[in-house]
Amino acid sequence: MAYATEAEFAAFLDPDSPPAHARRLLDTASDQIDELIRFAVYEVDADGDPLSVQVADALTKATIHQAQYLMTTGDETGANANVSSMSQGGLSIARSFGSGGSGRTPRYSENAIGALRAQGLLPVRPRTR
Repeated sequence: MAYATEAEFAAFLDPDSPPAHARRLLDTASDQIDELIRFAVYEVDADGDPLSVQVADALTKATIHQAQYLMTTGDETGANANVSSMSQGGLSIARSFGSGGSGRTPRYSENAIGALRAQGLLPVRPRTR
């Protein structure tokens, strides 16, 4: 289940309209947010929903930003993550490989990362007991 609704996404995009595949974008974005917060620690209810309104809001914001990013880049699958340049006429694609990331399209929206970071949901070091 997505962390944001289609109505919330539409309100964020206003005055622009959400695409016909908004639900799919939100589902994919939520899965990607789950990747980012995999080791985050926060209180949840019996359904697994955050108890904190601030945490829930951060997850919603991050999901909306990530969905917008997917919509803007047009790359829901991540297939173009290593494309450093592309031409339409005559089809010319240049791929970028290696860990340097030069010319690579980032997988995550900086705004989504910022929304999670602001609420302390991006673990930056291992948690020990």
